[in-house]
Amino acid sequence: MEDEVNRLKRKLILEVASRLFYERGYSGTSMEAIAEELGATKPFLYYYFQSKADILAEVCGTTVESVADLAESTLQSADACTQRLSRLVRSLTLTVIEGRVDLSVYFREEKDLPKEAFRKLKQNRRRFEKAVAALLAAGAASGEFAVTDFAFTARAIAGMTTWLFTWYRAHGPNSPEQIADQMEGLVMSMVCAGKPGGRLVKPLELSAP
Repeated sequence: MEDEVNRLKRKLILEVASRLFYERGYSGTSMEAIAEELGATKPFLYYYFQSKADILAEVCGTTVESVADLAESTLQSADACTQRLSRLVRSLTLTVIEGRVDLSVYFREEKDLPKEAFRKLKQNRRRFEKAVAALLAAGAASGEFAVTDFAFTARAIAGMTTWLFTWYRAHGPNSPEQIADQMEGLVMSMVCAGKPGGRLVKPLELSAP
């Protein structure tokens, strides 16, 4: 029970800090501001995190680590490659949408990350790309995918999905599930090149950025 309470408190600190970093910038957000927003004290924060930089590291790293784990677990599945890639793109899209504030903070504030946190982020990005490239290679070998440059295509998929954080709007005309449908269709059409796994879906109604 105590571990669960501590986990929830850490999660709350990260949510508040992420929002403040997004709204005010990392340099414009003090530990005092985070504590004040929480209705807590600075010692409360320091009980869970050694410094503001440690909070930033976790804010920036959580979503990236999650998608790397997701890609590796998908690679280990026994399903057909087409099914695995479809499932991965949908899950990835929804994860990016959910973590869009954290990702925005990451791309804007990575210069302030501690060296070890930056190294871990790069490692997780490589894990993701390596797993997706391996899945694409397996699909090409089985005749499901018409792809030859697996590393390049993996990076293209990462870019298509990750950049959602710049334009997705919670109150826009399309739900996360609709956007996931569209992203899945685009990726599968790209890698299958007219094979049975490729498909297009109904165009979305895009809102202004």
